[in-house]
Parts: sequence; structure tokens; C-alpha cells
Amino acid sequence: MAAAPGRELKIAVVGATGAVGEQIVELIDARALPCAELALFATERGATQTVEALGEALIVAEFHEPAELSRFDIVFLAVAPSWAADIVRVRPGPLLVDLSAALRAPSEVPSIVLAAPAFTPPERIPEIAAANNAVAIPHPAAHALATVISAAGAQNGVVCATVMLGASSTGRHSVEEIVRETTELLSGTHNLEEGEIQRAMNAYPADFASGLAAALTAQTAALLGASPRLVIEVVHIPVFHGSAMTVLIPDPAEPENLAARLRAAPGLLLITGEEGSASVIDAIGQEAILVMLSAHPAGASVWCAFDSARLAALDAVWIAEKFAAVETPGVA
Repeated sequence: MAAAPGRELKIAVVGATGAVGEQIVELIDARALPCAELALFATERGATQTVEALGEALIVAEFHEPAELSRFDIVFLAVAPSWAADIVRVRPGPLLVDLSAALRAPSEVPSIVLAAPAFTPPERIPEIAAANNAVAIPHPAAHALATVISAAGAQNGVVCATVMLGASSTGRHSVEEIVRETTELLSGTHNLEEGEIQRAMNAYPADFASGLAAALTAQTAALLGASPRLVIEVVHIPVFHGSAMTVLIPDPAEPENLAARLRAAPGLLLITGEEGSASVIDAIGQEAILVMLSAHPAGASVWCAFDSARLAALDAVWIAEKFAAVETPGVA
């Protein structure tokens, strides 16, 4: 879908060679986001690579300091939380779209507003930009969970979810580590250090101390503007790309109409009967969250599969589209 006509933006992507950064660059091109300039930045490791975008090969420059970003209108921060926090703290001038905030509860970044399609009125984006110069993108799992809960009318009920994260959800380095471990396991050369968790060919719960489950709970509540009683378990699964989630809703509103509401919910694609499958592989590259509904006497179970990197990038580029649609004051 092409972006709505609007002013052309000077855009920078910091972390352009990462899993999410690459998706952002691709979507800027595919959705015809009005763009006067597109600059790509990365660490020393990713710098000097070239990326195809806007009909040309763009060189990825090494990022040095926040001041480099002052000449842009909007900057996507697809980098580690510590790196993004340094840039957000300086507030170099452009609207900062912080994707690293997906790993933190809204209370941990009180100066940044959480925003996502279907939950944030589009007209609020310019207001947020003017007031804060920064906006946070929720974790894709929180976005998916909030969408399902909203469709089920369970904003104030009990909801249990198991979030299953593939390697790409924590960045390209995790994918590379899974590939390395898989190769070593198949060749019989893999040796675990004491206390190390085998990630390839293994499923294991996320470290509770990471606070990810608590962050997902807080983000979901913030998006809904409500306080469902959430129980969230996060596990890592041995897939390179994509994530999945099961959502158990003991008491959905009007359960006989739940399938219709899921089908109508923005961003969801309900798979039924012989329409196809909703595996993690099927979700790769999809803009929609694939869902399947199972009804039980004790409630409803919703299976979700989604491309984490794609969904995060879509949310980020949506912010830019709404920002671009606002005419610059004094310009016809």
C-alpha cells in the first residue's frame, strides 16, 4: 500500500543492517513513503555495506554520535536499548522512532509515548512528535496480544498467553548464533560452557530477570487502555525467523461471534478450514498476524503466528506515514 501524499521527509535508519532495520528500509521503498533523502547507519561491523533502496545502491555509513542526526526529519532507531537510550537522551532534533523500547515497560521510558496502528489515533502522531520528539514501538507480541484481546472483548478479563520467540526477535546476531550452533551440533563439535544454554534444536523459557514478560504485560495494557489480568510466559524456540503465541481466553464476550470479530480485527488474518495453514513459516514476510481459533467449553484458544521483524518495522513505518501526511506549516 502506498503512503498518503504528504511532505517529503529526510529519513535516517540507525541499525540499517539488522533484522528490523533491513525491513524498515524495504518498507520505506515498498510503501512509497515520501522521501527526500534516505541515510543508513550501522556499527563499524555493518558500515560500508550497500543496501538497495529507492532505485539505487545506498552505502551504509558508520554511526558516530547523535549530532549526525540533527538534519533529518525522522530517525528510526533499530538498535540495542543502550545505544537507542543515548540518542533519545540527547534528542538531536528529528522525530525519533525507538524500536528498542519493545523490550521495556512504558514506565521505564516515561518520556516516550507508546504508539501502534489501531490503538493510536493517526492525528495524535504529529502531536506526539511536537511534544516529545520521540515515540516508542511496542513489542510485536504485545501488539498481537492486544489485538486479539480487543477482538475478544477481554480487556478486563483473565487472559493467559505463551509467547514463543524465534531467533530473529532478538536480532541478527542471535540468528547467526543459532546457525553456528546447529552446524556444530550436526557435526558433533558443539561444546557447551558451564551454565550455557543450548539455543539450537532446543526450546527454553526466557530469563525471568530480563523482565520481558512484565514488559509485554505493561505494553499490552498500555495499548488497550485497560488492565486485563494477564499471565504471560515467554519461551525461545529453535526457529531462525518468526514467532508464535497461544492466547487462552476463559470468558470471551459473545463467543459465538468471536471468529467474525477476529476476521474483522485490523492486522489479523483468520485462517479456517482449508484456507491454508498458520505456521511460523507461513507468517514470514506477511504483514498480517496469522490466527486460528479453537473453541472449547471452558473458553477460547487463539493461535497466532507472525513475523516479528516485519511487524515491528510496519509499526515504525506507519508512524512515518502519518507524520509525513502533515503538511509543513507555510508550505502549500
